[in-house]
Amino acid sequence: MSELREKMKIDMELRGYRPGTIKGYIHQVSNFAIFYNKSPKFLGEKEIRNYLHYCIMERKLSEATVNFINASLKFFYTKTLNRYWNIDKISRIKESKKLPAVLSPDEVKSIFDVTI
Repeated sequence: MSELREKMKIDMELRGYRPGTIKGYIHQVSNFAIFYNKSPKFLGEKEIRNYLHYCIMERKLSEATVNFINASLKFFYTKTLNRYWNIDKISRIKESKKLPAVLSPDEVKSIFDVTI
């Protein structure tokens, strides 16, 4: 395991992150490094923004997945590398809110009819 990966793992364990989250965060930072074929310590805000944009536009990842990648990179840069994270330039993607399914009056009536 690389020195940075081990440091990130220890940083998350010290903060009480669950094993699945640790594995996921490390995997996402690794994917980011593989995308640029460089250590993430040599990459910055421009590359993070471009990578997140690529994940949205090219890979068509869900809002939740892109936000997980964002959180992984944010943890790595702010906690492991102790770098500044400009929330105005690297923000989370807005997740769409789904309205709940509403029953029609006939569906409600049929439910009450079977309970009586």
